[in-house]
Amino acid sequence: PAINRLAQRATRRVIAMVERERKRARVGFALALAMLAGAMLAGGARAGSTRRFLQRDPARMAERVESAEMITPFRGAGPYDIVREFYEWEYDNHTSRGYLFTPVATPDKKFPALVFGHGLCAKADFYEHMTTVLSSWGYVVLVTNEFSECDYTNFLPGGEQINTTEYVGELTRNAKYLASGGVEEANTSAIAMVGHSMGGGGSISAAAMLEESDPGLIKAVIAVAPWNGVQPMPSAQIPKLGKTPTLLICSAGDSLVPCSGPVTTEIVVGSFRMPFASVIPQIHGQHHGVDWNGGVLAIYENASEVTPAMLAVVRDANHLTIVDSDGTHYGTKIAEEYFSRFLEFPKVDLRPGGILPTIEYSVAWLEWVFRKDPQAFALLWGDDGIVLDDRFVQPVSRAATDS
Repeated sequence: PAINRLAQRATRRVIAMVERERKRARVGFALALAMLAGAMLAGGARAGSTRRFLQRDPARMAERVESAEMITPFRGAGPYDIVREFYEWEYDNHTSRGYLFTPVATPDKKFPALVFGHGLCAKADFYEHMTTVLSSWGYVVLVTNEFSECDYTNFLPGGEQINTTEYVGELTRNAKYLASGGVEEANTSAIAMVGHSMGGGGSISAAAMLEESDPGLIKAVIAVAPWNGVQPMPSAQIPKLGKTPTLLICSAGDSLVPCSGPVTTEIVVGSFRMPFASVIPQIHGQHHGVDWNGGVLAIYENASEVTPAMLAVVRDANHLTIVDSDGTHYGTKIAEEYFSRFLEFPKVDLRPGGILPTIEYSVAWLEWVFRKDPQAFALLWGDDGIVLDDRFVQPVSRAATDS
């Protein structure tokens, strides 16, 4: 059985490498396989392309040191190769489809597991960079692609709306699926919720529901640009998280899910243009207001005083680039192309050599919670870490913890 598992993993790894080559070159599967085989035959060292894709590049990093605001130990990819596979799973009579990212290790090794939630109308592919990097640090990542099919009509009065309550249920089931042992590489007692936008707000609400039904199941929450328009409303649910460490990251340049204040994104379809805020009451209900009930700040301010919580505001990002490292990766580009058909986001330029901090601080949060990493703790809760990182609007809001 152990040999069979190793063979299966090797097969999955080859498929993942071919799929990556196919996307990079935008060719079919057969041609990608031929290209990959040719590259591997051309030089034995190139057979480790998955590892090279994930490893830090010291030369590239050195070029950035001079202009980067802060270099943390958690920047870039972690020590593990990963396998990314199309995945279908079933729990509680519901079938879901998406992606599974698993670190490559010995068959008996177990890793903490993350349930990842995508944004409204966003595909799981849009988050490939973030989920790949998180997994490379030694995390199983389960990414649903359910509730991702919609278009510009979903942003107009009378259009069919995504049922966010059902989406929260999807995230809840996925956590229970991991806890049931559905993924053999996952540690069933070390599960976190991570998400962006609808997935960020949904992660908070799902974790709160699970804290009531299965206390202690969710060990951490990371919500990036969490939408306070999800039902149940995250700002009303977050007090239920109790002592669950919760990291909230939003952006000063986010026009759709602002940290606080009114929504300023515009709906643009051809020559038609209108403020998104003007249709919020008709689409999502009068109770939301044009600032999503106080936005991300309201979520943070409603956290229980016993919750180790943090609100970090990224300077140089919009609603889409905040989940990237520099706004240039494949997922971000296809997300920008997709949403530009009906929404207009402000362009936010990074300073030369700048790296967006979202992913590395997400890694630090997970390393602190699951591995008790002292460097992660110092970075997050010390006096010379995140509070001195100029990539965030200071001061970073922290509900301090001692452990």
